[in-house]
Amino acid sequence: MATLSEMIWQRGSARKIMRETRKWFRTNAIEDLPSAYIALASAHYSLVKRYVNRWWKKPLAVWHVWRAAWNVNIALAVAGGNTSRFGVDQIDVITTILAKAPSWLGGDCVCALSLLNSALYLNVPAGDTMKPHTRALMLITLGDLEWNVGNSELARRHYDEARKLISAIEIEGSPDRELQLIRVLKKVGFFYFDDSYESDRYFGEKLLTRALELAREFSKDQTEEILAEWKKRRGF
Repeated sequence: MATLSEMIWQRGSARKIMRETRKWFRTNAIEDLPSAYIALASAHYSLVKRYVNRWWKKPLAVWHVWRAAWNVNIALAVAGGNTSRFGVDQIDVITTILAKAPSWLGGDCVCALSLLNSALYLNVPAGDTMKPHTRALMLITLGDLEWNVGNSELARRHYDEARKLISAIEIEGSPDRELQLIRVLKKVGFFYFDDSYESDRYFGEKLLTRALELAREFSKDQTEEILAEWKKRRGF
């Protein structure tokens, strides 16, 4: 039987994904309630991209964002603010959702910014084993947050740091390496493509072309997402 992660990546039934996630939640909540809520939040957030680019399904996207943020905030409350108990992958989930969800749906950019700076630069454990794709995605989220508050130079610095991790992601041992590589190539590619410098636009387009080639082989969801973003920029 496919794992929950495989079901999500392979575009399994949303109803089945949530049913299996809730079953997992009930099984694991007694042992580690905060982590169980994070897993539930992650499943909700993973389904958002299926609906967000289709106007007639956007209410479903909003609902999943709200449920993702609600579960993250419950996890933080249950943990009593002790975020050191969460692993880096969980911090990635928490900060992505808090950064992307609007405040009226439970997002909290200030909290996300603090957690990301702590995980990436301040409270890094000795012998740090954070996977390259996890670090890159956290840097991208941090870059977006800085960009949104007008710190464009700092945002670019974080994106540059994420870009330098691409070669490491290509050889990391994660079972979903190609899928994570697509995510990083896509996000970094669009950042550079949207830059005002022609050389950066060309570099961004190269990264996006590669991301689309990989997506067509490994992920229908990512293919649709990249093409939708292209259409917005091309005006058709």
